[in-house]
Amino acid sequence: MPSSRWDHSKNWYIPSFETQTFIKSRERYVEILFNDEDYDYMCGHVIDGRNLLPATSYLVFVWQTIGMMKGITFTTIPIIFRDVNFIRATHLTKSDAIKLIIAIQKDGKFEITEDGNVVVTGTVHETLNPEQEMIRTDLLPANNDEEEHMTARDIYKELRLRGYQYSGWFRGLHSASISGNKGQIVWKTNWVTFMDTMLQMYIIGYDTRDLYVPTSIQKLVINPELHASKLRNSATGMENSTDIDKKLPIQIYRELDTIIAGGIEIRGLKATQISRRRLAQDVVTEEHVFVAHHDRAKISLNEAIRISAQLALEDHQIIKIKTIELVEDVDDVALEYLSSSLLVEAFGDVPLIQTNITLLTSPNRFNSADLPQNITIGDLNKPSVDDKALIVAGFNLLTKQQALLERLLSFLREGGYLLSREKCDVIDYTKYLQQYELNVILEKRTDKEMIVLLKKKIPIGKRIVVYINNDNFNWLEDLKLLVSGEKNLEEKSRIIIVGERDFECGLLGFVNCLRKEPGGELVRGVLIQDEMAPKFSLQDSLYKQQLEKDMIINVLRSNKNWGSYRHLRLLRPEAEPVPTAYICQTVRGDLSTFCWIENSLSVESRREDLVRVVYSSLNFKDVMLATGKLASSQAISRGRLSQYISLGLEYVGFDANGQRVMGIRDTNCIANVVVKDKDFCWRIPDAWTFEAAATIPCVYSTVYLALYIYGKMKKGNKILIHSGTGGIGQAAIHLALKEGCEVFTTVGTNDKRNFIKKMFPSILDEHIGNSRDTSFEQMIMRETNGRGVDIVLNSLAEEKLIASVRCLAKNGRFLEIGKFDLISNNPLDTSMFQKGISFYGILLDNMCTGDHKYKSLLSKMVADGLEDGTIKPIQVKVFSKIEIEEAFRYMASGKHMGKIIINIQEKDKPLDKSIVAYRRYYCLRNKSYIILGGLGGFGLELTDWLIFRGARNVVLISLTGMKNGYQRMKVRLWKSYGVNVLIIKNIDVADPKDCEYLLRIAEREAPVDAIFNLSVVLKDSVLKNQTAETFAESFQSKARATQTLDKLSRKICPQLRHFVVFSSVSCGRGNAGQTNYGMANSIMERVCEKRAEEGLPGLAIQWGAVGDVGLVADMQEDDKELIIGGTLQQKISCCLDELDKFLIQSRPVVSSMVVAEKKAGSSGLDRLVNTVANILDIKDMKVVSQNSCLAELGMDSMMAVEIKQTLEREFDIFLTAPEIRNLTFAKLNKISNANVSDDNTQDKKKFDIVEPDVIKFLVGVLKDEDFISEACLDVSTKRQKSTTEVFLIPGIDGCGTIFNYLIPNIKFSITSLHYNTNNIDATNIISETTDHLTNYILPKLRGGKDFVMVGYSFGSIIAIELTRRLEDMNFKGRLVLIDGAPEQIQTMYKHFTSNPNTDLQIIVLTNIMEVYSAGSSEKILMELKKCKTWEERYNIFAEQFLATNTSLSPANLKTLCTTVYKNVSAIRQYDPSTLPPIKSSIILLKSAFSLHIPLKEDCGLQKVTQNLVKVHYIDGTHVTILKSEKVLAAINGEPPFII
Repeated sequence: MPSSRWDHSKNWYIPSFETQTFIKSRERYVEILFNDEDYDYMCGHVIDGRNLLPATSYLVFVWQTIGMMKGITFTTIPIIFRDVNFIRATHLTKSDAIKLIIAIQKDGKFEITEDGNVVVTGTVHETLNPEQEMIRTDLLPANNDEEEHMTARDIYKELRLRGYQYSGWFRGLHSASISGNKGQIVWKTNWVTFMDTMLQMYIIGYDTRDLYVPTSIQKLVINPELHASKLRNSATGMENSTDIDKKLPIQIYRELDTIIAGGIEIRGLKATQISRRRLAQDVVTEEHVFVAHHDRAKISLNEAIRISAQLALEDHQIIKIKTIELVEDVDDVALEYLSSSLLVEAFGDVPLIQTNITLLTSPNRFNSADLPQNITIGDLNKPSVDDKALIVAGFNLLTKQQALLERLLSFLREGGYLLSREKCDVIDYTKYLQQYELNVILEKRTDKEMIVLLKKKIPIGKRIVVYINNDNFNWLEDLKLLVSGEKNLEEKSRIIIVGERDFECGLLGFVNCLRKEPGGELVRGVLIQDEMAPKFSLQDSLYKQQLEKDMIINVLRSNKNWGSYRHLRLLRPEAEPVPTAYICQTVRGDLSTFCWIENSLSVESRREDLVRVVYSSLNFKDVMLATGKLASSQAISRGRLSQYISLGLEYVGFDANGQRVMGIRDTNCIANVVVKDKDFCWRIPDAWTFEAAATIPCVYSTVYLALYIYGKMKKGNKILIHSGTGGIGQAAIHLALKEGCEVFTTVGTNDKRNFIKKMFPSILDEHIGNSRDTSFEQMIMRETNGRGVDIVLNSLAEEKLIASVRCLAKNGRFLEIGKFDLISNNPLDTSMFQKGISFYGILLDNMCTGDHKYKSLLSKMVADGLEDGTIKPIQVKVFSKIEIEEAFRYMASGKHMGKIIINIQEKDKPLDKSIVAYRRYYCLRNKSYIILGGLGGFGLELTDWLIFRGARNVVLISLTGMKNGYQRMKVRLWKSYGVNVLIIKNIDVADPKDCEYLLRIAEREAPVDAIFNLSVVLKDSVLKNQTAETFAESFQSKARATQTLDKLSRKICPQLRHFVVFSSVSCGRGNAGQTNYGMANSIMERVCEKRAEEGLPGLAIQWGAVGDVGLVADMQEDDKELIIGGTLQQKISCCLDELDKFLIQSRPVVSSMVVAEKKAGSSGLDRLVNTVANILDIKDMKVVSQNSCLAELGMDSMMAVEIKQTLEREFDIFLTAPEIRNLTFAKLNKISNANVSDDNTQDKKKFDIVEPDVIKFLVGVLKDEDFISEACLDVSTKRQKSTTEVFLIPGIDGCGTIFNYLIPNIKFSITSLHYNTNNIDATNIISETTDHLTNYILPKLRGGKDFVMVGYSFGSIIAIELTRRLEDMNFKGRLVLIDGAPEQIQTMYKHFTSNPNTDLQIIVLTNIMEVYSAGSSEKILMELKKCKTWEERYNIFAEQFLATNTSLSPANLKTLCTTVYKNVSAIRQYDPSTLPPIKSSIILLKSAFSLHIPLKEDCGLQKVTQNLVKVHYIDGTHVTILKSEKVLAAINGEPPFII
């Protein structure tokens, strides 16, 4: 097929191959590649992280093919698809082309194949009357008037949580009702995305969090004429409307199983659940706990090393850690117990930290291949250490030779640490402390050693004490002055922040955050948690001696016990004895993931309903579910409460009265306790064993239901029973023979054939067929003389099922107990029903739910069969409760004969014995759950999780109540489950009266079982910009509310089981700009710690960045994995998994985060450009301008953080945020090639990033169409007349097309001004330009119009001068300056002022060359320097430029260069201070990502005008600012841009 391109001349978005008139073949090849503009939009169709070809694209390909066969445009052809089956997905990749073959037969049947595999099948026909094929409007149910509360953001948030990562045009839903039955679709002139969005709408209306993909469509009608008509109708009343981005209503008629939007109707869509990829995150979960430093308490070696690592790291805020460990021949230590190995592990759990350890030892002591990558071996006898180390470690360093200790100490950096592992009986090392100026920091014992951490003393200067407390913020202003540097403190000075007389003081979180800010390096914290301790004083030896150690955090507890809070790993939960548990498969389809999980039956169910299970049984359905082969298309319509997959349908055991019983239950019967279904529970005959009874319930219930209730089996019937050796097969044969029927059966092996002959000798050998093929059909017909059988009990699939139906005699009954064909919707030849046959699906599990009409009859049949001895036990194979996987695999192999049962309760063990299982948190139905912040992102997910764990009374606290459709949708769902949802808004929980009201209301609903505080108010700013008000706001919903809840819940909520607050790693580890937030969280943590000490529930969780929902997730629209502060976003599902573990352990303060992978340090800088390009998702560097700053290339604030951290972590490049924003790839290349010498003691490599190439910064890439001959262009012909005229003045190149994006949305009359020049001899270009443009402006202001003068960049100077002229003529107006002001422009150009004119000409020409072709100016630089005149230089430049660039004509190129050069020259002579100030107000719109220029905020504009100057910062760069809605608002005079 010839390559195709979109034809933009038509309204429909269609490939240009449509102009082809005819294709002869009924077969067509389609090649799909992302870099083909026909298909690049498909990159937005991502499901579960995989880019799949949209299902609807196959149908459009078929439609297109029909158009090509007919030689007409396909979008004019009304079309009908029927019985479309999507057989397998097609994966798209960015590099490889996908090749499809589309074949359409004459009868309309079509098939699409890829790589020899059938992908889609169906039937397609053109129709002349598409209206007749669509449901008549009078037959459609009346349109509901439900409001469409769900916005696109709400819709795609929910879909993202389910695993659909749609982007681009596949985010086509504009709005939807919370029921998901109606909405609006944006028409993007693309049929594929429009129809795909219709399918999305179908999915969104179902209550599921599983992933569903379309597998079949019964009928799809496309009526292009109707579609066009609806588009026209939607445009009624809309001016200048085009088809693009119109919205069309969509309606789902679930009772008709129909979706209608525009001219498209989809009927009978079937979607099937697919397994989501389990992207396991390696979560670091820790407790945050007080650790005494000098108690010599016994702890594990791992913890002792971890504490030492954290103490050293807290003291030195560095990323690259250098460590040395000495291991002599006399030191008896295995590799895994080296301090180095344990330090690698400890530092590995800390974000960003990279470790480099040198192991000084004998050459052959350890095999380097066994060592982690970041441990290298150095020669013990010839130590060569390049950098000073943070930690030097060794064994018995304080008792070996002094010379060795002295040598090791010489390797330490200032304030470095010595870690020695001493023999326990040697503890007198005080003699070294004075001699080597060491302080003892930590002393702990292990089983065999004393771990001693010492620190080199640091001379300390002046100490200034600031006392902080939670109750008021009077201390804040004093501290701000100290930290901001206004007091000019020396480097050796210390700011001692003290919290005393209050255990709940939030000092820890405050200091952790403050340490990350400028000036924070001088801060030390003293938290006095001992109420009996003396008041803090610098003179008191208790405090004086501790402060000499110069530790960051110093916590004092009783008995003069100094220590600090440390993060220690929480052990992963182990299985433990629990009262009740069941078997759970944690990963569907993986038989190795079975485990015993605790359930809540012991507390939730009535004792008399419980059965203690002795044996459970396996059924084939369990195996199909566990292997992932059984997935129902009906599951999606049942709702999430019913979608849970349970294993096990039957049990035997003892009931509450000690009776031996057996029964069927539809939920989790592979368990030690089940709740019985009274109708399906029978007493076990006294003579039977439990093993025998375990074979009965499912097997005989199924056979009675099939053969007697549906099959009407009677004496003399001929019956075919497939798979006769299975449990159901044996039971069916037994009953059929007892009834006097003639039995035929099938088996799969000779062993099974022999088993049948032995068990049922009355069955003739000629009546036993093969179940592995269809040969049994000939057997039946032969043995019945062509008559067939009366009944078939079938469990075979596909062609064997079809053959079995053919085996039926006239009026025969087909009894289907298999699930595969029913769920797969496999076809059946209806002509066979001419014989009067009946087909029944036998679904025993349906009998367990609800009040089935045959339930009591079936129960009685089984009871009678047991009583009269008709029911006989069948053969059995037993597995133990720890052999679940083996049991499933054995059954899946098909080797078994009879039943497989699992022994749950061993003989001679007490019935109430607990079972070993993993614990799980459950809510109680008769209790209530309070969630503060319950309508936030995490709050909604938490509430949902609690409901699925059993909560039926939830009380949600929210400041604003429900404000979006997503919240409404969730609440509606919960209420549909029967949950009592109470939402309380406009309440201040910190206020005791409001808090008491809340708790009493909740208690009235049901006793409060748990309180969760998720509230958050962020007022981020560095300390110098914080105020008492910002602290109070952050405290209110967190600290104050938690303190009030703590106090009042003690008396109002006596049954409280959990008191949970959500803290943050910002508190536990520190984060710049969040001192108030960190302190508020720290108070909550202390409250929980205090509660736990008093025996009350208390849990504070320090969460890292959370993905999918909440603050960070809302900031990112795509699903790119972000690294924030060295951590990855923790998926919400993963957070809830960890919450489950946190709620069943006893530590009061815990943390959870996902540490990003730390890549090994680069040996050079060659990867620099590729690394940054990868973060920006730039695939092809050839299409990127080398001189565009990263912000212009799409770098957002999150990417900037990632780039900054990556440069520091992997390349030792330290840049400020403004430097990152203005970085270019050209500058990165310079850095990559630079041979940088490192003289900086802090390992920092600095580069001159922001030396401004200002011409490159201000001149964009222009084309010929940007040069317009008219100086004045009226662009407001379609606007209504107004009393205001807007004049747009462009930047230094004078080309007004820069405003093209803004112009359509400016509400006033507009004149775009252009000011190019070719006059190289002009003497005062600013004055001349002003004169020239004034002549065009004056006619526009006739009739007393006001003006809005908009100046961009250099154009701000022209705008000010034009305003000055107009004011002299009594015109009134206002100025809007976009990232430009005279003082700013002059400062940017000041480095030119010392150069003679010739240099300036060369700079202008080479910079323009670099804008268009980076690196090419070097070729002409020397030649330009030899020239003497502008003309000579320009000719050399033009020859080189025009040889490689065709975007500018010679004339326009000369205009550009001359204009830029003359404007640059004019800046030096321009002096606004000699001119009188103007009278008009000025709004200055500054780019947030602009060059870093040291100027006042108003850029000196207050000197330019007598009126007000207002400054606003706008997101974007100097170029992208012109696409901001805020710039438009400023020009249009809309709030907040009003003076």
